[in-house]
Amino acid sequence: MKTVYFTAAANDTATLPVAHATLAAIKEKYRNVGVFRAFTNGPIEQDAAFQELFAAAGGTDINAAWGTTRDAYTVNEDAAMRELITRFARFTADNNYDAVIVFGLLAGDPLYPGMLARTGRAAAHLGTSVLLVQSGAGRSAAEIANSTRLATAELTRVNAPVAGIIVTETAAVAEDSAAKRIIPYQGELSAADREIVVSALEHTNNVVTPLHFSTKLLARARANRQRIVLPEASDERILRAAGEVLAGNIADVILLGDAAEIHAQAEQLGVDVSGAEIVSPQDPQLLEKYATEFAKIRAKKGVTYEQALETMADLSYFATMMVQLGDADGMVSGAIHTTANTIVPSFQIIKTKPGLQLVSSAFLMLMDSQVYVYADCAVTPAPDAEQLASIAVSAADTAIQFGIEPRVAMLSYSTGSSGKGASVEAVAQATELAKQQRPELAIDGPIQYDAAVDPKVGAQKLPGSPVAGQATVFIFPSLDAGNIGYKAVQRSSGAIAVGPILQGLNKPVNDLSRGALVADIVNTVAITAIQAQG
Repeated sequence: MKTVYFTAAANDTATLPVAHATLAAIKEKYRNVGVFRAFTNGPIEQDAAFQELFAAAGGTDINAAWGTTRDAYTVNEDAAMRELITRFARFTADNNYDAVIVFGLLAGDPLYPGMLARTGRAAAHLGTSVLLVQSGAGRSAAEIANSTRLATAELTRVNAPVAGIIVTETAAVAEDSAAKRIIPYQGELSAADREIVVSALEHTNNVVTPLHFSTKLLARARANRQRIVLPEASDERILRAAGEVLAGNIADVILLGDAAEIHAQAEQLGVDVSGAEIVSPQDPQLLEKYATEFAKIRAKKGVTYEQALETMADLSYFATMMVQLGDADGMVSGAIHTTANTIVPSFQIIKTKPGLQLVSSAFLMLMDSQVYVYADCAVTPAPDAEQLASIAVSAADTAIQFGIEPRVAMLSYSTGSSGKGASVEAVAQATELAKQQRPELAIDGPIQYDAAVDPKVGAQKLPGSPVAGQATVFIFPSLDAGNIGYKAVQRSSGAIAVGPILQGLNKPVNDLSRGALVADIVNTVAITAIQAQG
């Protein structure tokens, strides 16, 4: 589906005729075109301009065709933006549109401070480019060019590319580098003008904001709900997260514990978990079932049924057996238990996918405008070359699973053949092994971090590389480097670290930080659900 964000640069611009002309031009190219209002000034029924555009587009349910209100934005920008993205995702999912025009500021809308930057952030969160409308009344060509450059710079700073500019009430525009995408509008669009409008609609915005990514994450989980077991139901954060997951239809929740105690605690917290399935870890039938199976799995280690039954008293083992035997689709734990307590049962019970050497971890690093994958930052202390290769392959698959094109950088303190030493040689060997295992992937190394992310440095240090300067997946040579690296980036840049995500297991189990916030738990449940979808 093609999208464009149509907005004026100020509220004194005569936008309605331009909007109709834009809609008509796009409808010439695409048969089924939808329109969506980003911010309303109140009830959508009172938005006369958008009602007119909605009717012209042939829309049927205007109540579904708006995102949020301007008042909501002034109260809480993040909440309003999340509502905008969620409602837009639902609007596009429920309608089989070929193209959608998102309408921002129209003539007569109230002009709030910072409006243009807000517009840009909304476009960035929606993953679309901007078609900007400016008034040329009483302005010279030079003045128009200057205001165009300023508006474009303001939008670009917040990751919203301007793909076309329509200037009303003028016959001339300045001849500058942007002139090919500037349209002087005097009542109609020429064939060349219509081509610019359509190309703006088809302009690709590769920016992925944290809000855009997390909202899409929840939408993907919601589209095919999975059963996720949360064994630490006694923790307040787990109950609050369970309530949010259930309220958002993100997944079906299974809580372990005594039903009366869980409901009493939830009621005290003001959390509704009535939609959760509550399973008692003392259920004799389940204990027998899980102990019998665990004894079979661990028979070569000499585990008896009695020992297995004793092991099932551990909630992590009990929940992992639920996943193994199909009573749950995935597990999230670690809010009050150590990483080892969460993942050791999965090593013993679920085990690794065929062809993989080990279970490793990855973090999704949500930057301002893109998402990276960092691995391994939580599990494997000192991987050898074969293990590094396995981590690289698993991390590339994790990237693919979450919609990230994998370009894998095998990190080192040296780039190419510039340095020597045992660790550099191990990374070089791991790179070759990973390439042999997955020749279709873009993998390169050894490479330094700056050469992996900066196109200029990458071109200088590793010219011709398919990864240098554009890496999306970063494989650290040791747990020390990975853990230090992700925390340094997280704390210094404000990036959101989602994870650790366990990769390489036959079925999804994920660990939480003991300092996890409710939002972290909700995201991890969504990630686990997506992994369970296959």
